[in-house]
Amino acid sequence: MYNLVCFPHYTCGGMLCDILNDSFSKVSTYNGGISSLHHEAGKIGDTESIFEEFDQKKLFSKLEKWGKPEWIGTHCWLGNTPLESVNSIINITTSTYKSRLYRWIRAVNHYYIPSDPWLAETGNDQGYRDKAKETAKNYLKPFRPIKLDKVINLEFSDIVEMKPEFISVIQKYNYKQSINRWQEQNSFLYNQNLLRSFEAEVFHEAEHEINLKEYYVYEVDKYTN
Repeated sequence: MYNLVCFPHYTCGGMLCDILNDSFSKVSTYNGGISSLHHEAGKIGDTESIFEEFDQKKLFSKLEKWGKPEWIGTHCWLGNTPLESVNSIINITTSTYKSRLYRWIRAVNHYYIPSDPWLAETGNDQGYRDKAKETAKNYLKPFRPIKLDKVINLEFSDIVEMKPEFISVIQKYNYKQSINRWQEQNSFLYNQNLLRSFEAEVFHEAEHEINLKEYYVYEVDKYTN
C-alpha cells in the first residue's frame, strides 16, 4: 500500500515529503526544489498546468518498484484514478486564486528567471510582459480536491501561510527546520507588496483575458515600414 503526496509543481510537495519521512534533503540550486528520492519516486511527468492525463499503469508500475511504505511524491492528479492500492493521500490543492498566484510566483522566481532570461527583463517592454502573461495562463487551472476518506486535501495557500489546517497534518513531525528553510528560500511570498509585483500584475491580466475571452492584439508600430 502506498502513501502519496500529490501536488502540481512549485507547491512545496518536496518539503512535505521531507517532513512526513523525517528527513532534511538538499535543495537544488537549479530549480529550488527538494532533491530527494521520496520527492521524485512517483513522478512520471509534469506540466505547467495540471498533470491529469497520464498513463496510470506507468505510475503504479513505478510505485511497485519503489516498494516502501514511506510517503512519496507525484505530480499526477489522481481524481480519476482507481485508488484501491493506495493507503493514504495528501493532495496539495490550488483551488483558490491566492494558491495559484503563489504557485506562479514561485515558478517565476525558481524556474523561469534562472532558465529563461526573458522573464527577468520586465522593464517597460510590452513583448516581455506579453510572454510572461501567456505563460501565466498555464497556472490558472486548479489542482482540485479529491473527495475520498483516504485523501487529505491541503490548500497551498494554507501551507504558505501556516494555517491550522496545515499544522494539524504535520504537528507530530519535526517540521520546524524544513519550514524555516522553505520560508527563507521563498521570502518573496511574504513581501507586503506582493500583489503589486510584476508577477502578480501579469497573472491578474492573464486571468482577466481568460475569464472575459478578451485576447488583446498588440499592433505593430505604425511607423514601421
